[in-house]
Amino acid sequence: MKIICPNCNASGNIPDYAVPQTGRFLTCPKCNHGFTVTKPKTTADTYEVDVCPACNYSTFTDERFSTCPKCGVMVKTFLDRQKEEQQRQRDFEALHKKHTREIIPPPPLEETAPEQHESLLDHMHPVNLVGWGCAVLALIMVGFGIASILDVDSAAIKAKLSEHSEEQVSSFYVFFRYSLAHWLKLLFGFTFLATSVCFLQQRQFTLKAMSIHLRVLMAAIPAYQAACFIIWILQPIPHTISGYLLEIVSMLFISAIFCTPLFLLDRFLENKQIVSVVTRPWQD
Repeated sequence: MKIICPNCNASGNIPDYAVPQTGRFLTCPKCNHGFTVTKPKTTADTYEVDVCPACNYSTFTDERFSTCPKCGVMVKTFLDRQKEEQQRQRDFEALHKKHTREIIPPPPLEETAPEQHESLLDHMHPVNLVGWGCAVLALIMVGFGIASILDVDSAAIKAKLSEHSEEQVSSFYVFFRYSLAHWLKLLFGFTFLATSVCFLQQRQFTLKAMSIHLRVLMAAIPAYQAACFIIWILQPIPHTISGYLLEIVSMLFISAIFCTPLFLLDRFLENKQIVSVVTRPWQD
């Protein structure tokens, strides 16, 4: 603490612990004036201790100090920093425990139970259900496409058409008329299957790609039914009003049977359970 002589205003410093609570009589070395020095009154925010919290220095008496005479640390500042550090550590531990409870399920009693339980939940997730369902549908389309292509005998069809025509029927005409639709079906099935696999891997772009495939299917099914209806009309057979009505009702019924679940599935892709999971961008 700083000492000032009241007679000549000479100043000097002595340690706080060198001045007891009752005061100490000093003699000015400059003018030999004697006076009593007392410690200033401490405020509520002042920390006074007899053991330093930083270096464990102790006076071993009733003397207390706010600044350690050994290491010079300010007790109040050191304790405030220590409290802040402890509070930050408690906050971090609480946040870590909360994050652990939300992300990682508590371990079950048996060691073999958690893996089976988590595996079942993973397979029942909407993303997996939609992905596997679309993959199965794509495989069915691929199978039908391959079977249809193998069932078409282009040479036999070309020979039969050439018998009833004055001009030679081209292979391009036979392919365009009898095989193109089956090849398009096969190509669509492969792209739909690839999209389903990427959807199971939670690629972000597959949300839109899956929706496009479903909408193409919803448009292709009634278009195919309409084409079959037109072919039926053009056939050289007698047609009746009841036959027209039956074909129209059959066309609408089949289109509704197949398009309704596809429409509901397309709408379900906008559900937050799907969008919140399929968020990762494409990574090579």
